[in-house]
Amino acid sequence: MSWRGEAPVDLSPVGSPAIRWVIDQAVEGGKRVVSLAQWSKALVAHMERGLTAELKTEVTARFPNLAYYTEAGTPHNEPDEGYVENGFAVSFPRPRPTPSSKE
Repeated sequence: MSWRGEAPVDLSPVGSPAIRWVIDQAVEGGKRVVSLAQWSKALVAHMERGLTAELKTEVTARFPNLAYYTEAGTPHNEPDEGYVENGFAVSFPRPRPTPSSKE
């Protein structure tokens, strides 16, 4: 499925069946893979929108040993969450916490 005339990201390098399943389910749910990029610990599929509670529940039930992670973000990187297995990962963006206002 292309987006705005762009070719879809080639996911053939993703060698983890569990990670590939998560990506495929997210795509079927209307999300888009933005990029596939090498990180120091894994080849990461970056998703366009966040991980739904429904998909997270399904992943936990189907792949109970799949490593889940969550990152708070930094000034240069957005917060994200996702899954990692054997050098492959999928990353879903999370919203930045909003500072609470003090009155």
